[in-house]
Amino acid sequence: MSAKESRKVTQTGNSLSVGLPKSITDSLKIKRGDDIEFEVQDNKIVLNKKRKWEEDVDPEMLDMLAETFEDHHDVFEKLKDR
Repeated sequence: MSAKESRKVTQTGNSLSVGLPKSITDSLKIKRGDDIEFEVQDNKIVLNKKRKWEEDVDPEMLDMLAETFEDHHDVFEKLKDR
């Protein structure tokens, strides 16, 4: 985002709210239901789109884990009941 944008702070219930400009939501691919993390750094508010754990996991590793659980299902069931 190259140009500055501003928004008014509004009251929403007991909280204060600020709408995110479309240019920012488009840039970060933010959509309804996404989680946003807030952090204060050097007297500034820093917002980050929270990554979903699925984005950080190697699909090949998930396949290997699934195969391992399937191959050793009986062992895991016995361990669960201990």
